[in-house]
Amino acid sequence: KDLAATKFQPTMTASSATDTDDASAPHHRGGEKRRLIDAPTLLNPASQISTNGDDSDDPPSPTEAPAWVRQQHSLWGEPLVVKEWEESSETLGYRESNGWVGCDLVHSPSAPVRISGYAAKYGDGVNGLSRGGVGTTLTGVAEFTPRAESHKGYCHGGSMCSVFDDIIGWVGFLTTGQCLPWSGYTVQVNSSLTKPVKVNSVLKISATIVKVERRKVYVEARLIDPLREEGNGVSGLDDEVVHATAEGLVILNKGILPEVKPKDG
Repeated sequence: KDLAATKFQPTMTASSATDTDDASAPHHRGGEKRRLIDAPTLLNPASQISTNGDDSDDPPSPTEAPAWVRQQHSLWGEPLVVKEWEESSETLGYRESNGWVGCDLVHSPSAPVRISGYAAKYGDGVNGLSRGGVGTTLTGVAEFTPRAESHKGYCHGGSMCSVFDDIIGWVGFLTTGQCLPWSGYTVQVNSSLTKPVKVNSVLKISATIVKVERRKVYVEARLIDPLREEGNGVSGLDDEVVHATAEGLVILNKGILPEVKPKDG
């Protein structure tokens, strides 16, 4: 499918409803309207961003996603389709009927900091599997909204830690070369916050598996702005700004990875 030919939607499937649905839906409690990428779900690189202010009662006015998203998305791999992130009118019942009691912390359209989609590239394999393991990388787009604000136009450091916790866990679920949600659990996230994030920033987040040791999956992650602002201009994509880095550890559930038989002799 030609990704560049599709429109951005607010969830992980192209058939989902848009974020301008009935304000009574759970992800619009209080009828709030805010700036929102109508989802670099990576299924739809011609992303839209709603540009009305938080207090506006008008439907969001769509604009295109940042140019770097449209330029880079095709390099990020396979779009990750996860039903529990969907919040269209057709899928809202899925979470409730499967044990969830609220909206996803960072994938919901109402999230203060929102990852609106991931794409995966897999490593060369692990424990006899043909792909997955070391080198597996998950990449996404994170939007830091005014609801994540802490001090005078800058976002709370916890918002960066939240997106790291999410992406480290989900790249761990890809260890076998396919997405196996909740096939393990994150036990450690060590974050280094190097540059504050301004409200309304749209940043690139990525995480890579760097080591697999029995059930332990070691991950390194980065939150970057691919474009460095210089004065009133913007330089090229090679001048990225690193806002934060993280190291994480995911423990896979027993039986997820095939056991490696010891070599004879």
